[in-house]
Amino acid sequence: MTLWPAEDGWPYPDALGDLVDLAGEADDDLLAIRVDTHLLDSLSDLEREVIAARFGLQGHPVRTMTELGGDLGVGGDDLRLAYADGLEKLRIHLST
Repeated sequence: MTLWPAEDGWPYPDALGDLVDLAGEADDDLLAIRVDTHLLDSLSDLEREVIAARFGLQGHPVRTMTELGGDLGVGGDDLRLAYADGLEKLRIHLST
């Protein structure tokens, strides 16, 4: 049986005490993610800038590759190479 938010029995956070326990466990996971934010340290300066700006990390607004090329004064090929190399380094780091 599927419940919808307007129906009786829908699990609202204030009605379930065990959600507080789940939130505590989630906080531990978030802490682990925050500790591992140094992933970008293994990237070159250009790779770090491109990845951070492309995905809106470290306070950067999300920007397109065209915007990045203009802002950084880097050609399209160099920009795509930095993006691909940065993503590959992150994949390798996260898969280990």
